[in-house]
Formats: sequence, C-alpha cells, structure tokens
Amino acid sequence: MISEHLPKNASKFNRLRVKPKEFEKQLDWLKENGFKSYFLSEISSELPEKSVIMTFDDGYKDNLTNALPLLKKYNFKANIFIVTNRFNRDWAHDRDTAKSSSELNNEEMLSDDEVKILLDSGLAEIGSHTLDHVNLPSLSDSEKELQMSISKQEIEKKFGIKCETFAYPFGFFDKSSVEIAKKHYKFATTTHNDVYKSSYNNHEIPRIMISGRGGILNFILKIKKGRDR
Repeated sequence: MISEHLPKNASKFNRLRVKPKEFEKQLDWLKENGFKSYFLSEISSELPEKSVIMTFDDGYKDNLTNALPLLKKYNFKANIFIVTNRFNRDWAHDRDTAKSSSELNNEEMLSDDEVKILLDSGLAEIGSHTLDHVNLPSLSDSEKELQMSISKQEIEKKFGIKCETFAYPFGFFDKSSVEIAKKHYKFATTTHNDVYKSSYNNHEIPRIMISGRGGILNFILKIKKGRDR
C-alpha cells in the first residue's frame, strides 16, 4: 500500500504501508540512478542491469489515488495483482493467524472503473491474486484450479485484456499450485526475498519487500544488495 500510517496502537500492518513521501523518495532515487521500470510480462534475458519491476498486491484504492500520480511524475510502471472478490468485506486474513483482519478489510479497494483508469494510464499491468485471496496449499487441486483460472477469466472479461501474471496470496504455494499457474499464466510471483536471476523459473519469481518501516537508506540497500544489511 502507498498510504499514511495508522496510529501504532491501531495497526499491525503499517509495515505494508509505504508513505507517499517515502515512495516519491524511492522513485526519485531510482530515476536519478538510471533505473528503468518494466512490467512483469516483459521479463527477459535482454533487460538491462538497472531494471526494476514494482508490484502491488490485493487491489487497494491507494494504488490509484497515491501511487499513480507519482508513477506518472517519474514515468515508472507497476504490476497490480487484484483479488477479484475484493469487495467482500471478509476477504483479507492475517497471514500469521489465518483469521480475518478488520484492519485490512476496512481499507478501500479499487472499483472496476478505477482499475480501468489504471490500465488507461499505460503504467499499470493487472494480474490475478485469486478470487478470494486464499491459502493455495490448503486447497484441493480442483479448488486451486477454480481460484486461479476463474479469476483470470473474470479479469480478462471485465477489462478486455490478457491476464498473464499471477501472485500467490501470502506468498504461499506448493508444487501443484505452480503447475496450475503454468497452465494459465506466463509469470507468477512469490514473496521469497531475492533479486530475480535467470536461475529462477518464471512461476517462482522472487520479490523484495519494501517495508513501510524502513527509510530511504534501507530501500537503497535492498535495491543494491537484495537485503537491508
């Protein structure tokens, strides 16, 4: 999320919230240091060394209200993975407890019309994050197939696009999840913390989490080394 932090006593998830001013500092540093952004679907062996792919999970409204103006200002792209049933106020669960999170469920989500605005900007690529933000390894193969294939179909029908990218909810996946992802998507991302290397297959792509609790120096270390120390 690109949003201001909630009061500490009211939030468990401020680490997921990067303040807009911090996000702008990050984009400014990337621009000044010669980085160029790409969509996930553009991954290839020909990308230059100073390449970055930004990803946002779930489909929060702040992707439009807070992130897009800054993406436009610095001419950077982003991948946004949406939960298609994100309007259900019980879709978001705490990864650690597996219980519904009122904090996350109370966040405003992107409407379908707002997703279209993001697409029309030319700076957003929309991918799937399943129908219901489920823990895929806990499901049967038929349930995984439903969550991963129907969400793709709904995105393609609603927005008139090809949906080629996927993010495993919570970063949880198993062998059958990967096999099903291969059937429906060209690329799938995990939450394994690392920079992308050619040794990774296209359906287990790592990502570096940018925490809302870290400052610009923490960000720079993660970009340079894939870690903050």
